[in-house]
Amino acid sequence: MKILVFSDSHGNTSRMKEAISDHLPSCAMIIHLGDGVRDIEYVSSFYPELPVVSLKGNGESFFRDERVFDEGGVRFMCIHGHSYGVKSSLDRAVYAAEENGADILLYGHTHVAKDTVINLESGKSIRVFNPGSVGRGYPSSYGIIEIDKRGNILTSHRTF
Repeated sequence: MKILVFSDSHGNTSRMKEAISDHLPSCAMIIHLGDGVRDIEYVSSFYPELPVVSLKGNGESFFRDERVFDEGGVRFMCIHGHSYGVKSSLDRAVYAAEENGADILLYGHTHVAKDTVINLESGKSIRVFNPGSVGRGYPSSYGIIEIDKRGNILTSHRTF
């Protein structure tokens, strides 16, 4: 299962459309981590067969800013990140992900791509992944998550 992850599109829909087109038909789902909810709503209208999970960013209201769900045998916790202070530390976000039993924490807000595994005191580990910003004015990037049949998580970034 391949999932494309976007964040901080800030009005740039063309890069998301390009990325989705590049990964069809193997893309099974899209996640947008905020600051572009309207952008992903517009883009996803071109791909009605793809399920979309989206949440609000710090520049948006009236949308959820956190989601926890299971997909492909993996528990996801998705946040934009501003309410967890991710620009200064990931500690609060990782703690929340651990409390929610997440296997992977996805966040945005910083506009900086990141991919790491954090080993917890409990012996469990959580993958922490930020796709970077797909918006204008930044080194533009997005994330790819692949989950194999055994529930292994493979992650990568692509830049424009």
